[in-house]
Amino acid sequence: MIAFTRRTLLAAGAAAAACPGWAAESEAARLDRFFAACFQRRVSRDPLSQTGLGLKSGMDRWPDTGEARATEDAAMARKELAELATFDQAALDPARRLSCAVFAYDGAETLKSYRWRGNRYPVCQMRGPQRTIPQTLINNHPIRDRADAEAYVARLIGVKPYLAGIVAGLERQAAAGVRPPAFSYPLVIGNCENLLRGAPFGGDGDSPILADFKGKIAGLGLPDAVHAKLVADAGAAMREGFGPGFRLLIDWLRASQAVMSHNDGVWSLPDGDAYYLAALELETTLPLTPQQVHQTGLEEVARIQAAMREVMKKTGFTGALPDFFRHVQTDPKFYYPNTVQGKAAYLDAMRGRIAAVEARLGEVMTRVPRGKMVVKPVEPWLEKSAGTAGYFAGAPDGSRPGILYVNTVEMRNLPRYALSSLSFHEGVPGHHLENAISQELTSLPSFRRHGGYTAYSEGWALYAEQLPYAMGLYDDPYQAFGQLSEELMRAGRLVVDTGVHHLRWSREAAVDWLDRNTANGHADNITAIQRYIVTPGQATAYETGKLKMMELRSQAEKTLGPRYDQRRFNDALLGNGPLPLALLDETMTAWIAGGGKPT
Repeated sequence: MIAFTRRTLLAAGAAAAACPGWAAESEAARLDRFFAACFQRRVSRDPLSQTGLGLKSGMDRWPDTGEARATEDAAMARKELAELATFDQAALDPARRLSCAVFAYDGAETLKSYRWRGNRYPVCQMRGPQRTIPQTLINNHPIRDRADAEAYVARLIGVKPYLAGIVAGLERQAAAGVRPPAFSYPLVIGNCENLLRGAPFGGDGDSPILADFKGKIAGLGLPDAVHAKLVADAGAAMREGFGPGFRLLIDWLRASQAVMSHNDGVWSLPDGDAYYLAALELETTLPLTPQQVHQTGLEEVARIQAAMREVMKKTGFTGALPDFFRHVQTDPKFYYPNTVQGKAAYLDAMRGRIAAVEARLGEVMTRVPRGKMVVKPVEPWLEKSAGTAGYFAGAPDGSRPGILYVNTVEMRNLPRYALSSLSFHEGVPGHHLENAISQELTSLPSFRRHGGYTAYSEGWALYAEQLPYAMGLYDDPYQAFGQLSEELMRAGRLVVDTGVHHLRWSREAAVDWLDRNTANGHADNITAIQRYIVTPGQATAYETGKLKMMELRSQAEKTLGPRYDQRRFNDALLGNGPLPLALLDETMTAWIAGGGKPT
């Protein structure tokens, strides 16, 4: 992920195949080569992107997190933007001109992120090496042969210098007056300590990483002596590299707790107000002010609560909306048992809802991706700090499916009435559908297929939650209430995110606002506010993106009249891959003006 809104690049462009020399090329061909070269250059500098590609190169290394590398990346962005300016836009077709606009936006975004790099929390409960390292090794690092296994071992050894570099960066930030908020320390420390439980560090069983390594090499059919050596090497690498690296991070975090910050909003950081304004723009991709975002949130909350009251009547419940909130929060019938069987039943029910919408996807769009998806519980080492659910993209070549992770640590956080909307948001027709389609748009340059914007991807997922209404898949009032409760929470984020970071609300005041205005439980609201505090602006992108897409749909329905086809509209929303919202508006407005034809 590049700063605030860019997802980690996961695949290189096949478009860099051999072609005639630069001098003999058309402007279009020269531009295509430029985009491919830029994308490959970025991937070559990031071992994690190379691992996502399935490339052997980089599988034994971690990224360079030093200040010099950040400065080099910014210089590279400036150079690329200067070269982009040399292309004759008049000689390009509309699709390539759009790619130029996206590339220019991305470059400017990189430079803005560089400007504010010192204010961003690189280690907190929502991100950091305590997540990146195990997720890379377990989810993305395949072991297909001995060389892959040896690269895995090399990465285990490399954890110590990698984390030493991250700690050095934390020291620089602390010297400038930037430290993570107080509540994040025990959560991060807990994640780190979970990775150091089990062999080779002591305790019962294997540690999560050693268990992953052993499981992956078990099916290689290696000679016994080679197998034994690899296991021994992995154990030694964990004792000498992995373990000491994480203990270094743990020690720094514990020492920092003595002088930790108790201010929750980023207004307390150096140039905090300006930083938050930049964060809002980077996350929403629009030049919105905190006041605008806050007011929109209040208006959306009122609208959604009115819709909830209508749904509440259909359930037969009599009373005020806050009473209904308490009813669904406290009645055991709305929750699966917090047992192994209850958790398995919940995951099976999610798979069933996703299968149901997949079977009828043709009713709302014609684009159906080839990429597959699986539903899994969040790993035990991450449960206590992870959110409710999250989607991780699959490999572009289909070798690794997309994964919908669900945090089943506490089933009270997973009400039955929200199961459908959560399945549709994270899976199909939400994140998995959008991501898989984007990866398969081979006519686009690679940087567009494999990039992303929070406002676009989360906006689509929230918009997509509503598509199954037309299929009849919200088949009782409580499921409809669940969808509205999820939407209400996203609208509430506009209020509390700006409340904490701009209006200087305390964490407790923000939690209290959610308690009074949403259907979420108190513990869930505490976790939510802690997330918004360490990722300023990010939570505002969901509703902002959805509102833009709903605005465009309304415009299409009004302009096209009987020619409007929701399948074509949804295809068009996804047909250009991820876009900043202003560019999405331009492309969709042009599509509508052109008669809403198939894309």
